[in-house]
Amino acid sequence: MKIISVLVLTIMFSSRLYAQELLCRVSVSTANMQEMSSSVDKSIFSTLEQNLTSFMNERRWSEYTFKAEEKIECNIQLVIDKALGDDLYEGKIFVQLSRPIFNSSYNSPLLSYQDNYLKFKYTNNQPFDYDENSYIWTLTSIAAYYANLFLALTFDSYAPNAGTPFYNKCVNIISGAPSGEIGWLNTTKERRNRYWLLESFTNPSYEAIRRVLYQYHRQGLDVMSQSTANGVSAILSALESLQTLNNTYSGNVAVLIMCVTKSTEFVNIFSGATSEEKQKAAAILKRIDPGNTEKYDKMAK
Repeated sequence: MKIISVLVLTIMFSSRLYAQELLCRVSVSTANMQEMSSSVDKSIFSTLEQNLTSFMNERRWSEYTFKAEEKIECNIQLVIDKALGDDLYEGKIFVQLSRPIFNSSYNSPLLSYQDNYLKFKYTNNQPFDYDENSYIWTLTSIAAYYANLFLALTFDSYAPNAGTPFYNKCVNIISGAPSGEIGWLNTTKERRNRYWLLESFTNPSYEAIRRVLYQYHRQGLDVMSQSTANGVSAILSALESLQTLNNTYSGNVAVLIMCVTKSTEFVNIFSGATSEEKQKAAAILKRIDPGNTEKYDKMAK
């Protein structure tokens, strides 16, 4: 059965086995490249896809040990929209992350995010150079940022604040980015970029979101196989905390992302809940995720 043990951190800290942490599926799409880019040899992107896959999956991102069945499942899709000349490309990135639920074959989505700030230089078979202590290349820095974010969110979902070392690595990557390079800026012009995504999890004012990750997954979903009632109760409490955070900091990126990532899961969880729990969950979800009001109304019936 594909799960991470209940004592996940103990297993991860073990030194008996060695394996890289990620099972990352990478794809590079050029289907949307504009006509002005038609002269570009798109075969180079097959090599890019292969090399980026190797970079994500063969590099060791932490000192912890993962068994093959414990690897963190994630997806990265690069969508190349434009070739700007001089080997410069522009597009967007879609990232997804999930984690297994204890005693179950179900994988719960942890992150589903569209990064609209992709702009990088690339030549065929360019080496995927990366150094944690210096900013060498845009693409490997972006990939490393998401690798560490995947680890941060996953660890936080298993133990309180366990993801801190990986958030710190993301901070270092952002700090080393060249001034003015898109995607890393702490300006209001780019409110949904990598800087603000990280800020929504690491700003002390928003620390409740990290407690929610733990309570929702470890104390909620992970106990459902033993006690559905206890699991639903913990998840409902996590949603209440999410609502409090949203009331205090309206428009918090992490709250918005959690709603986008988990709206279908919310409905599935409460489909078997009591009428009172359904009504309470629906009321909270409609406040923090008004775009899915119709979906939550149906859930409450």
